[in-house]
Amino acid sequence: MRQILVVDDEKNMCEVLKILLENHGYSVLTAADGSEAIERINNGEIIDLIISDLKMPGIDGMGILKFLKENEREIPLILITAYGSIEGAVEAIKMGAVDFITKPFNEDVISHVIARIFQMENLENENKHLKGIIRNGPLLYRSGAMKQILKTVQKVASVSTPVLIMGESGSGKGLIAEAIHTAVTGQVDSSRPFIAINCPTIPETLLESELFGYRKGAFTGANKDFPGKVRLAEGGTLFLDEIGDFPLSIQAKLLRLLEEKCFEPLGSSTIIKINTRILCATNRDLRAMVAEGLFRKDLYYRINTITIQIPPLRERPEDIIPISEHFLARYAGELGKCIMGLTEAAKMVLREYSWPGNVRELRNVMERAAVLNSSGEIRLSDLPRELQEETALRQPRISRLENIEKQALVNALNCHQWNISAAARELGISRGKLRHRLHKYELTGG
Repeated sequence: MRQILVVDDEKNMCEVLKILLENHGYSVLTAADGSEAIERINNGEIIDLIISDLKMPGIDGMGILKFLKENEREIPLILITAYGSIEGAVEAIKMGAVDFITKPFNEDVISHVIARIFQMENLENENKHLKGIIRNGPLLYRSGAMKQILKTVQKVASVSTPVLIMGESGSGKGLIAEAIHTAVTGQVDSSRPFIAINCPTIPETLLESELFGYRKGAFTGANKDFPGKVRLAEGGTLFLDEIGDFPLSIQAKLLRLLEEKCFEPLGSSTIIKINTRILCATNRDLRAMVAEGLFRKDLYYRINTITIQIPPLRERPEDIIPISEHFLARYAGELGKCIMGLTEAAKMVLREYSWPGNVRELRNVMERAAVLNSSGEIRLSDLPRELQEETALRQPRISRLENIEKQALVNALNCHQWNISAAARELGISRGKLRHRLHKYELTGG
């Protein structure tokens, strides 16, 4: 429940506002002047909004506003003012007050202003979270599908419920896991570690000790204690990537970790309790693996409490160019090159390609293009041949008309020895439009 602090030297006014706001579902505190209001704030009272009279003896509404600014307290403040003091209220708005209400006030006006302020605050908080998510990786998107996934990320971020992230290899499952971890605070927090384990890359004989740790002497070569990745993720997140490759022999131990939040290191009978969130990801059909006896049914149901399905890149073409431009800027910076962007022809091929390797493949293509480029702009010639060949077979609906237009341009230009003005007159278009089409089709000559 939102808590509002009402500040007014008139006791009746405080009581009227208290009753009014409580009728709208808010919790209300009152203060007789600015000094009492500041004392409540300094005492750690949870205050979501302050409604204060502008003019009061001692510390008035402007004094409270000044205190909030000087002490960096981000509490929105609404001022109540008499009609003749509107000029002062406008000045307060310039200093940071969120709104003002004139006396005599209307109940509907006050409730509307408060609702709007809290709604804006919710939106700002969501944006802060999303900005924090995006800062930590190329989680760039325009597609509706990814917007829905980010909304789910926001909903599950602050709870410890297991999440299973599903999607093809290279589709960004690790980024979504990091987004869930980061979204709690909206930024990287060094006190909350994010530990990722790629299950297929660790031999089965080593995975148990890598995860749960071991005591000195637990096996040959265990010359000292090792805490294990589960313990290292204490207070943060343990991300098990490609959980479908998790060995059947130690799945029971993982189930216990999920259900009881405890484990025993190898070579020890001591039970260690943990406060670690566990996220899992897979590109395999776990339900089919359960039917084949390759994955425990009880473990599957436990990790599958909430599922996030990431669509492959080919099903969200709106995201391809933003991601491409992100990687291009990154690699151009690393190489010390000035690359202005992608030609329209290159963008068309990138959008039409099927991307079997998803975002990982796109990243590699952009790195290659940045390395090979010498023109300052990524052209078709900078892209792998297989991209061009596949898209040429899949775009007859577009390329047929474009090929006709392209050939008409070439014929006119050849006829006039690549004189732009003469070719433009013959085609009935301006020089600017002709130059745009030359750029679009990457035509040079003359």
